[in-house]
Amino acid sequence: MNTNFIVLTPIITEKALAEQQTLSKYSFWVIRNATKGQIEKSFEAIFKIKPLAINTIIVKGKNKTDWKKRKAIKKSDRKKAIVTIDKSKTIESLKLNTK
Repeated sequence: MNTNFIVLTPIITEKALAEQQTLSKYSFWVIRNATKGQIEKSFEAIFKIKPLAINTIIVKGKNKTDWKKRKAIKKSDRKKAIVTIDKSKTIESLKLNTK
């Protein structure tokens, strides 16, 4: 499996940004069948930083309603990885510029 396509996108929410600043934890959406070892290799290849810990969570998809077609829609399940790095290191490309 190509390690470049395992980490899909960073998660940019208030909670995720607060964890980045205080705990050095970065959240990413990853492909569903990725293991922690594959996520670690992909993270190292992209950011050149060795993670201290990786936690994964499968977020269940919600049931929505398409009111035009009057049908229920099931959103797909997604996998979230929370990567902890050393507090002395930061990922500059994921910092939010606040003034």
